[in-house]
This record gives sequence, structure tokens and C-alpha cells, in this order.
Amino acid sequence: MSRFPILCALSLAAALPANAEDVKGMAITLPSGATALWQETRQDAQGDGPTYRFRFIIADLAQRVPATTGPATETEDLEDMPEDMPESGDPQADATSVQIDGAPEDAAEDDETEAQADAMLDDPALPAAPDALMQDPIHADVVWLCQNWALPRALQDQPRVRQIVLSIADRELPFGAYDPDALQLFEAFAVPADRDICEWAPW
Repeated sequence: MSRFPILCALSLAAALPANAEDVKGMAITLPSGATALWQETRQDAQGDGPTYRFRFIIADLAQRVPATTGPATETEDLEDMPEDMPESGDPQADATSVQIDGAPEDAAEDDETEAQADAMLDDPALPAAPDALMQDPIHADVVWLCQNWALPRALQDQPRVRQIVLSIADRELPFGAYDPDALQLFEAFAVPADRDICEWAPW
């Protein structure tokens, strides 16, 4: 038998659903109330072992992910400001004026400011954990989707799955295709050898 039919059969098997009852487009209700539509499941053996790739569609994904544009990224007003205009926007302000602190009436206010600064040093506000900063806005839904939907299906096959990758888009896309108008999110999870759990693995 030639290798071509064998390779074709393997390619087809890689995209078969994990469950016979899984139908393309089946709806999955997520904890947030969003609806994910299952598109396909693919399997390969790259990396440390079997990897399962579950692809989903959430039509309103753009509404659930904050936009990256807005006042913080709009600099047109700053670019139009004359170079010699103070940041206050008052053209009458004297750019060479200097305020001298330390007058007697300011002493009490300075002491209070220093006391507040000392208190902040004694009890500093900790920044968010790096992992939390890397999580996408629908992270909780994605974790639930891996643990409750993808993992049980991946565990039905042998050898044991080692990694699960979930991709979520706001529209149906061919596997591996790039669409600049589409919004896509990717999350990877490791599956320990001794526990049936999805462990989030930041990219």
C-alpha cells in the first residue's frame, strides 16, 4: 500500500470529534452566560506528548474583551498643543515661574505628607500577580471550558493527553488561517500525568 492513503487517513482522523455525539456548531453555555460553539478538535503529538486543540466560536467575543483604543491611546490633542504652551493648557502661564516650598505655613502640610508616605512604606500596596495580568478577560470561562468540556473528551484516548490548547474566535476560520478582522484568543493548559486537571500555562 502506498503511503499517500495512509497519510490521508491520519490527517482525517486528526480532525475527528472526540465524542460521536459532538456535532459541529453545538452550543456550550459558559459560567458567564456566554455561548461557545464548538468548531472542531485536532490532535497532534508535538512537544512533550499528545496535544489536543479545541476550537470554539463566541460570536460576541469583541463585547467581552475590552478595546485597546480610547482616551489613553489618543494623542491628537497633545500633538496639536504648541511646544511652548505649559501642560496646564493656559497660554498666559509663565513657563519660567518657580514655586518655592518650605514657607512656614506649608510646614504642617509637609509633615502630614511625609507621614502618609511613611505609612505607605510600612504597608505597601502589592501589584497584581504577573499571572493575573496575563489572563484574558474571559479566563474563568476558558478554564471552565477546558476542565469540564475539553479534558473529559481528551482523556478518552490513549496515549494520555499532555497538553490542551483552546482557541476562541468571534467567527469561523479555517485552521491556521489569519484574518485581520477576526478576534482570536488562545489559551494553553498542561495535563499532569497523575491528575485529571487543566493547569493553565501562560504563553
